[in-house]
Amino acid sequence: MGTLISWLFKRRYVVLSLALFGVMCLITANGQMGEDFWEHSAVVRELATHTLHPRHPEFLLDAPHAFYSPYALSVALLSRAAHADAVAALSFAGLFNLALFLFGLRFFVSSVVPEHRDATAFYTLLLVLFWWGADAWFYGGFFHLRILGFVLAYPSTFAASLTFIAFGLYKRQMADRRRIWLVPIFLIAATVLLCHPLTFLFLATGLVAMPWGEEGNHILQTAQVAALLSLAFLFASLWHYFPLLKLLTRESDVYHASNIDVYRRVLGAIWPALVGVPLVFTQIRSRWCRPLLIMLVVLSALYLYGDVSGKYSYGRVIAYVVLLLHVTIAERLAALEARVGALRPASALQRLIVPACVVIFTLCLSFEPLRDTFERARPDGQPDYKAYLFLSQYTGQYEVVLSDLQTSWMVPTFGGKIVAMLHAAAFVPDQGVRRSDVDHFFSAEATPEDRQRIIEKYGVRYLLLNKSSQANWQELQREFAPTGRLAFENDKFVLISLRPQSEP
Repeated sequence: MGTLISWLFKRRYVVLSLALFGVMCLITANGQMGEDFWEHSAVVRELATHTLHPRHPEFLLDAPHAFYSPYALSVALLSRAAHADAVAALSFAGLFNLALFLFGLRFFVSSVVPEHRDATAFYTLLLVLFWWGADAWFYGGFFHLRILGFVLAYPSTFAASLTFIAFGLYKRQMADRRRIWLVPIFLIAATVLLCHPLTFLFLATGLVAMPWGEEGNHILQTAQVAALLSLAFLFASLWHYFPLLKLLTRESDVYHASNIDVYRRVLGAIWPALVGVPLVFTQIRSRWCRPLLIMLVVLSALYLYGDVSGKYSYGRVIAYVVLLLHVTIAERLAALEARVGALRPASALQRLIVPACVVIFTLCLSFEPLRDTFERARPDGQPDYKAYLFLSQYTGQYEVVLSDLQTSWMVPTFGGKIVAMLHAAAFVPDQGVRRSDVDHFFSAEATPEDRQRIIEKYGVRYLLLNKSSQANWQELQREFAPTGRLAFENDKFVLISLRPQSEP
């Protein structure tokens, strides 16, 4: 038994990673998807259909989309090659992202923490998953246990994983001075910028900070990194699927309002990580130019800038501020474990004191997230999205389906295009009008003339009535019975075809 415990102890990062991967496989198999998943799956479906010249994934428009990234394109090509639908391809990509994330996180920790790397990597993963408050935010780019199963397939997870790997590669480049390592770092930088620009801020900050932890001409090395990042930006600007510069300037404004929550309930979200703050100050006194400290200062400044300027999207970098605090705490825990293990007489039990205490505290801290996660991992009937599968039999991909904003989320993945959606969309200047029209259509105040005007305005071919979310669905069904045709009905939905009677 002692030998087994010792073997597991030495491979604890791998053991924790395998346990996490198994649970996430169960959650993925159960169809537990985040809300944004359906926007990404619509993107994959459109790219799989028209790879070189896609239309808008949700609206019947010839407009670009900010999610037409190299990641989405790769998943779409996988979908085409495997003859798999967008949901299956994106779900598989999510598990791939998890494996990449677990590898990249360890690679990153090894690059910034010179001592006790195995122990530090284990504690970092444990803290990243569990050391959050009850008000932890549910956004892409955050990796606490409550949200991880929902964001695996998002490009933010892919971008973060590549960023960790880039840090490890740059550490190697600084060690052996082989410029060949700059090629994958350049490609990663361009890819991350196109996939998730907010993660690019973390990447750029880390690459600029890392030379300051090594011997050499720091100014020259920083200038080289700046040149590499500039070239990566120019290279990414050639991307065929959306105008990057326009997205990062004018179009990005549409996202700020939806990110204001990262400035609310901050203490309730991150308080366990604040243990790392006094540890940071002790490190500043001994060595102020450590890469981790520089990254913390720059990213914290970006977070504050987002609040002062009203550009709340910048606030999402707090995910990486917290991650760096977790690394700082993990580094100290690993050092404490080494000191306790070095006491005489040494024993296996003695070496387990620190990790056992940390794990027990973590379990006490995270009872609710663990319970919620295991609930999602337990097989429990059909996933909610299965109820939408009928749409592919009755609606074409480029026919407009009108439904309320909440119901419309999944429609473009399985059926036709929609009129409006809840989330902000870049490159769609009339999205506010679209939402207003949809809300008015399903309101009790709308007249039949109002509804007909909206139908004609957007070329609506199908009306999808959700019996649980639309209180007046029966009234609407009766209103369109004379001119429409009942295409499908079950206990959840009514689908009415609005095609002219002369059309098939």
